[in-house]
Amino acid sequence: MAQAPANRVRVWLPFELVEEILCRTPVESLFRFKETCKQWNALISNDIKFKQKHLDHHIRTPERFLRIDDDRAVQIMDPVTGILKERPIPNDFLDPRPISWMVHCDGLMLCICEDWERGGGYVRLAVWNPFLRRIRWIEPSVDYWIDDYFGVGYDDASRDNYKILRFGYNRSSSPPGDTIRVFEIYEFMSDSWRGINAGFAADLYVEWECVSVKGKMYWVAYEETDERYFILCFDFSEDIFKDVCDCPEFWGYSNRLECFNGDRLSFLTQDGEESRDIEVWMTNKLSDEIVSFANYFNVTTGPDLIPRLQFHDFHTRPGVAIGKHRNIMAWCEATVEEEEDERVSVFTFYEIDETGVVREIETRRREQDDDGGLSIFSYVYVRSLIPVPE
Repeated sequence: MAQAPANRVRVWLPFELVEEILCRTPVESLFRFKETCKQWNALISNDIKFKQKHLDHHIRTPERFLRIDDDRAVQIMDPVTGILKERPIPNDFLDPRPISWMVHCDGLMLCICEDWERGGGYVRLAVWNPFLRRIRWIEPSVDYWIDDYFGVGYDDASRDNYKILRFGYNRSSSPPGDTIRVFEIYEFMSDSWRGINAGFAADLYVEWECVSVKGKMYWVAYEETDERYFILCFDFSEDIFKDVCDCPEFWGYSNRLECFNGDRLSFLTQDGEESRDIEVWMTNKLSDEIVSFANYFNVTTGPDLIPRLQFHDFHTRPGVAIGKHRNIMAWCEATVEEEEDERVSVFTFYEIDETGVVREIETRRREQDDDGGLSIFSYVYVRSLIPVPE
């Protein structure tokens, strides 16, 4: 039997190099490495700058898809492997406060939850890190409503002080038949809301079409005077709204605004039932002085080779991610079939390129509700160590 060397040489790496290696390590592995030594545990568990640096290293890696299933489970899809994982939904989001919709920022999900305890139309806010499985409810300043608008981001000067934007109407403080439009910001560090003097001349086109990128919020907005669709931005560093650029001229049945590569916007639009043609547009870097959309690629192979990504306007919200190889990943309600005189919804994960569907994974099938309504809402998010504020 061979003998081990009598004199082993131990090589000690500078801690700066160790930190750089850990920054490039997948987030799941970091949890195992915490037990290596006290120094590693302190870095991974408590150092917010390290957590932000780790997130920035992985922000451009393939995101995960997340959805809340009707059977009250959290489903997470890995678009690279096609593996679907499922776990019970946190008790916080069971009735009477189910999640209505969410906005993602740095691995944190801002959850807008219907408050059925108080009646229709009321909502509560929660911040959720699905990877860390941590949740915190945000106390409102006044009553919040399902038709209020919400966003999440941060000030460039203090990234760890995440903020929530809300703008809508304070109905309870208004005379009958009157409303007062308000803008306010919640800061995680101070745990308080404050009013801001902000505004814009446009009406938002649709509340679902919003995304947070590098700490700023972006919506698709419509200016009635010029009949113009454009990207409206809220800058948390200056507490102001900004007009970023015009939207692509082509406007289809399904339109999706998302983040691309961590620093740009993507815009997908799909024609109606006849052709199902898809156009994908991309901006240059949002930090550039002038931002504009340019056509990235199109899918025009016809309805037999392209699924309809959005089945109903208001009941479904498919998750969409645009890849660097001119491909689309989408998790959506694919079709409605007849089985023994029952309508069945089939939920499918697709990968699509310019030739049509290149990968298709059925993830769920269920009977439709009595009213025929569909309820698939899926989201793209990044796993992160960013903590939910205590």
